[in-house]
Amino acid sequence: MELVFHDVICSLSSSLDLVGVTEVHHGKRVALMAANIAKQLEWGATAELNMLYAGMLHDCGVSNTEDHNHLISELEWEDAQAHCGRGYRYLKDCPVLAKYAPWILYHHTRWSELKTLDLPEADKLAANLLFLVDRVDFLQVKYVNFNRGDNDILLENHHIVEEIQAFSGTFFAPILIDVFVEMSKRESFWLAMDAFYIESSVRAYCKFSERKNASFPMLLSIASLFSKIIDAKSHYTKEHSKYVAMLARFLAKKMGFDKKNQQHIELAGMLHDLGKLRVPDYILNKTSALSESEKASIQRHSFDTMQILKTVFPHTNIAEWASYHHENLAGDGYPFHLNATQLDLGARIVAVADVFQALVQKRPYRDALNLQEIKLIMDGMVSAGKLDEHVVAMLEKYHEDCFHLAQSSQLPESANLTA
Repeated sequence: MELVFHDVICSLSSSLDLVGVTEVHHGKRVALMAANIAKQLEWGATAELNMLYAGMLHDCGVSNTEDHNHLISELEWEDAQAHCGRGYRYLKDCPVLAKYAPWILYHHTRWSELKTLDLPEADKLAANLLFLVDRVDFLQVKYVNFNRGDNDILLENHHIVEEIQAFSGTFFAPILIDVFVEMSKRESFWLAMDAFYIESSVRAYCKFSERKNASFPMLLSIASLFSKIIDAKSHYTKEHSKYVAMLARFLAKKMGFDKKNQQHIELAGMLHDLGKLRVPDYILNKTSALSESEKASIQRHSFDTMQILKTVFPHTNIAEWASYHHENLAGDGYPFHLNATQLDLGARIVAVADVFQALVQKRPYRDALNLQEIKLIMDGMVSAGKLDEHVVAMLEKYHEDCFHLAQSSQLPESANLTA
């Protein structure tokens, strides 16, 4: 599968933006400033592009709204290093993005400390540049209403520059401060980040990006990065995406899917809840019934999943299989209200895998269920036209293997893999 690397990073950034829905485009603003300053420093075209991508990924360790709110309301949050460490771990496990991991690890480390560490000078400066522009954007949020799209930034940016300059040599490397101050004199530096233009400002870099003939292991490592961010949103859904992915692939194999489509359905399962990053944490962790407003928040998550994934995986069924997991055969699911004539077997398999794994897993409003309890519920959903009877029958045929997969994503050694 051909992968446009730029589109993958932009989609990751967009999914991270969902966490802070009041401050959309934070990652892209940080990215654009980092790339522009790297260009001014004459670090070279490759380094410029890498700073763009690292900027878009710098908050990949932030999944919950509480952490995000601290980061946009405090110049130096005392617990900031926790998300830096998570982001570092996520990225180092993804080979195609691992080169950014050290920068993310130190992107909230003061220059006075960073300069003493045993790191290449280029890595120190890259990490510190991310810290600098991240805090510049923190100050932009303080002084500017991006959603209003007016000229506040041209009137208020001198406050930002003055506050940042005060940290030269302590928080930030003097060489980075000097270049930032010089660039801050250009109206274009600030206006390129206007909400109306930010997408096109970032899109301009796409022509320099690689088109990769991505292997399945590469795709899976990227999807795994997404899924770790998703499942960190709530401790009740820990590894839910991974388990759904393996369960969906198991069922797809049993139902005759070829290897390519087994791989695609695994990716869809891994990414099906991407849109939940937009759902406030308290809703996902709520132990009582949801209000109508809270239900509405939940009901948009599969739509958000579709919008992000259709750019990453064009010309495949991955986005549809991922985002149709709350549709049903009766046509009263959400968010598209598709019916039996519009839902192919892949979408039906992901829906069954999602329901089964959710029932196996403890949730804030109930304990985990046993196989007998799950069978009663799923058979009832088949009778009501919610789930595909053939997929549920296949799951029940291999119920012990499926129950094991839904808790560990690994089959027992005794399982018959050739059946």
